[in-house]
Amino acid sequence: MFSDSVMNLPELLRAINTVAQTGATPARCEWLAREVHRLADMVGWATGFIDANGQLLNRLAALQSDLDVRYAQTRDMSIATLHDSLSVLGRAIASHDEDLDPGCTAEDEGEDV
Repeated sequence: MFSDSVMNLPELLRAINTVAQTGATPARCEWLAREVHRLADMVGWATGFIDANGQLLNRLAALQSDLDVRYAQTRDMSIATLHDSLSVLGRAIASHDEDLDPGCTAEDEGEDV
């Protein structure tokens, strides 16, 4: 139904933006959500910061806001699933980058030192 090729992050974000602006079939939304989860699973492989300036997390938040609007118009649960997958990706990126931050201490994380 959809391409077997893997989407890179910019392609995926553009496709999700299109869904947020114009809608898509539930199957397309679910496929995109799986792609987002696939990328979230690979975050740990990165050897350096993914989003040192926070621009990507801001972009994900903006897409989630746009998906909120689309969901309010359609009540399509596949839109909600796609929205939630972006949360998973954002948390994975934030956690990965926090782990690499030398200024982040155990005390900052609420851990016992």
